[in-house]
Amino acid sequence: MRDLPAYDQIIQGLSGVMAITGSAETGPFRVGYPISDTIGGLTAAMAICAALNGRDKNGGAFIDVSMLEATLATMGWVVSNFLISGIVPEPFGNENFTSAPSGTFAAKDGPFNIAANKQEQFELLCRAIARDDLIDHPAYKTRELRKENRYSLKAELEKSFREKTAQEWSRILNAAGVPAGAVLNVPDILAHPQIADRGMLAEVKSAPGTGRDIRLVRTGVKINGEAPSAPCPPPMLGEHNRAVYGEFGFSSEEISSLMEEGVI
Repeated sequence: MRDLPAYDQIIQGLSGVMAITGSAETGPFRVGYPISDTIGGLTAAMAICAALNGRDKNGGAFIDVSMLEATLATMGWVVSNFLISGIVPEPFGNENFTSAPSGTFAAKDGPFNIAANKQEQFELLCRAIARDDLIDHPAYKTRELRKENRYSLKAELEKSFREKTAQEWSRILNAAGVPAGAVLNVPDILAHPQIADRGMLAEVKSAPGTGRDIRLVRTGVKINGEAPSAPCPPPMLGEHNRAVYGEFGFSSEEISSLMEEGVI
């Protein structure tokens, strides 16, 4: 495969990601953003950090990052479950294969997520929605029983969930000790107070090529309480050619020649 192009969509299909995304009814789905491209970049960044950390002892390093292997390496229990048990992973939609009730549920105004993985969380959930009868129900008493009967349990829970909005249930359940959260779209999460309080969005004044200010997401990392910031706006294509190629020993005349020939 070394001579074949590595595009995100192709890698998602080859890696098994698409085979476990979606449901039995929908068939395979790609993840909604270029996850294999992203994982490949993150893996390369980690490899660079590791190489830099060992450079005094080992000298230089040749880093080889495979998008396919990097994606496969992140699939955790999906791959491990097959290697250990021989069970072929299947698409499970918004359900959690490992536990129930854990997944996406319908509220009055739309979907929200619950992660009631522990017995204690299940019991807290039932009490929070005034369905104590489900705790000792013969079909739902244990984790394994709940996994086997997940869809009937989901139907019972949604009878209560449809009485309030996703945000209301999120507040109620989290307060009760049950992890829950609404399913937000991109504008909603970018406008969320958490994002503002954490300074996740950065503004670039008069961004080159746009004629206006633009906002960008930061890395999601803070070091000593500070978020890394770029010293300059995203560069135009070839903006730093002279500086970069000059560092590699090219003369100004050589760089001009490469630019005129369209090489760079």
